[in-house]
Amino acid sequence: MIKGTGCKRHRRAAMCFAAAGIFGLIVAPGMAAAEDFYKGKTLTMMIASRPGGGTDTTARLVARYIGKFIPGNPSVLVRNKPLQLIGANDLHNKVHPDGLTMGAFAGGGSLGPVLRKSNAVRYDLKSWEYVGTVERGSSVQIIRKSALERLKDPGKPPIAHGSVSTDRTQDAVAAFGAIYLGWNLKFVLGYPNSNAIYLAYGRGEIDMFGSGTDKILDRFIKQEGAVPLVVEAARNDYPGVPVFEELLKKKGLTDRQMGAYRQWTGSGVVDKYFALPPKTPAGLRDILRTAFMTMARDPEFKKQANTILGDGYRPIDGATTHKLIVGAIEADPEAVAIVKSMRAKLGLPQTMVKAPAPLAKVKFDAVQRGGRVLVFKHKGKSRKVRVSGSRTEITMGGKISPRGAVKTGMTCEVGWTKRGDRLEAQKIVCP
Repeated sequence: MIKGTGCKRHRRAAMCFAAAGIFGLIVAPGMAAAEDFYKGKTLTMMIASRPGGGTDTTARLVARYIGKFIPGNPSVLVRNKPLQLIGANDLHNKVHPDGLTMGAFAGGGSLGPVLRKSNAVRYDLKSWEYVGTVERGSSVQIIRKSALERLKDPGKPPIAHGSVSTDRTQDAVAAFGAIYLGWNLKFVLGYPNSNAIYLAYGRGEIDMFGSGTDKILDRFIKQEGAVPLVVEAARNDYPGVPVFEELLKKKGLTDRQMGAYRQWTGSGVVDKYFALPPKTPAGLRDILRTAFMTMARDPEFKKQANTILGDGYRPIDGATTHKLIVGAIEADPEAVAIVKSMRAKLGLPQTMVKAPAPLAKVKFDAVQRGGRVLVFKHKGKSRKVRVSGSRTEITMGGKISPRGAVKTGMTCEVGWTKRGDRLEAQKIVCP
């Protein structure tokens, strides 16, 4: 803390510097000023995912090391959010821009809802400040070895592909494989995070998913009976595995169709990235950017990253991360139209907002499977309504909430629509 400014009266750093009239120091801080600022403080790493998945694994690796390279060596506290949307909404609307909270996100989980214009998005990625990205290497689609014989045989039960939000690169691979390569598969939706997908594979609920994390890939290939099917882009550690985009080109996809593929994978333009809320002072952002890239060159960090993420990982600086994200948000209308048609054919959430279903006030007679199924009466009829982890917007007291927060006996407003042979909630509003 800088002495002689009366900063002790202020709880937040940004307010402190504003009151002292020295934002110029924040914009171009010297090493001593930076050390004074962070010394004795705690930097919170807000991970927009439950523990156990790729985002959590990558963010905890960064949290373990980055404090050593920030002047003043602040301690780093890790906190998880249950969903990407909740974390993104909180970073934008609740986190103070004081340089003391950094969010960790997945490109698919945070850009995907923006690209498909989800009404649950309450954040503007263009206004965030970016610290950097850890790119783990291209995604590898893995499939249960015993299910391979069904992949090209429509007369047999379809391959079950697990999905969190249908926005990730592996979802685009599965969708284009189904439409253009004749893969016999179906999407199993609604998993809250990657860790839930891994558990679903172990239970036999799904046969296929994708990941770019070596630790995850090794586990399932070596221990869980999976084999690599395709790689998004060539990887030295997976020689001989077909490159998916090359398979599409061999099928003779048009430039527009290939553009649609790149539009869908646009949410994967960055992998695991780290961001600060809007209006974070540029000087604090730059301190963290410098620490991030210095950390990435540290031999100890590189050794651990190679072990956990694989030797295909690479760091991307904050300025480049910003350009990639802003560029991905700009959508090509023709590509969007193709993706929209594909999503409709596969029964997936659309890229455009649907007309909202009317809300009805109901009391939940039962909430089953951790909030995945709601049972209530409406106009004298008993209803059983599914709740999607990626499509249903849930708010409680005005705050975005996970479906696990919905409980038996609660009275809420619910809007639902027919999806296939089931009813699915679009929106749940609880006081």
